[in-house]
Amino acid sequence: MIIALTGTPGTGKSSICTYLNREFKIIDLNMHIKKEGLHFGQDEQRGSLIADMDAVQGRMDEMLKNNTVTVIIEGHLSHYLKGIDAVIVLRTRPEILAKRLAARGYLPEKVNENIEAEALDVILIEAVERHQKVYEVETGATTPEEASRVIHSLVLQLEAGDIVSLNEYLPGRFDWSEEVFL
Repeated sequence: MIIALTGTPGTGKSSICTYLNREFKIIDLNMHIKKEGLHFGQDEQRGSLIADMDAVQGRMDEMLKNNTVTVIIEGHLSHYLKGIDAVIVLRTRPEILAKRLAARGYLPEKVNENIEAEALDVILIEAVERHQKVYEVETGATTPEEASRVIHSLVLQLEAGDIVSLNEYLPGRFDWSEEVFL
């Protein structure tokens, strides 16, 4: 089974995966993009790399060719990949997200861009448009370890085909659209 673990930057993907890597194979998508040059270069205005998603897809296909274990592909672009069995979108209240991103040293424009994306469900909508099995997990009110236990349970239920019990994680549970002050 191949799971995309995605979400707006700052929602806890990397922190949560430090716990999930005990049970599942984790692929850090951003690390591969940087380390293997799977990008077109730097977006100077945004201060980030412009991923070559065709190259990224090819690399992931190559890495997962004979895969027999559950793999979690972690990264805010992982929901763009084809061949994903399910997507877990991490969600965090914009106010909490803004504090996390500011603590990382993000410029105010970048903080605003990301909290607006979170409030408007950008990654969730993209995931739902591309995949049939999409689930949301809120990470602002829990520690990464607590959130990893929720995700671990969710993945085990997916592996078992027990999707009925996953109804509480279906998309549409969070509406933070009125929390962004422009």
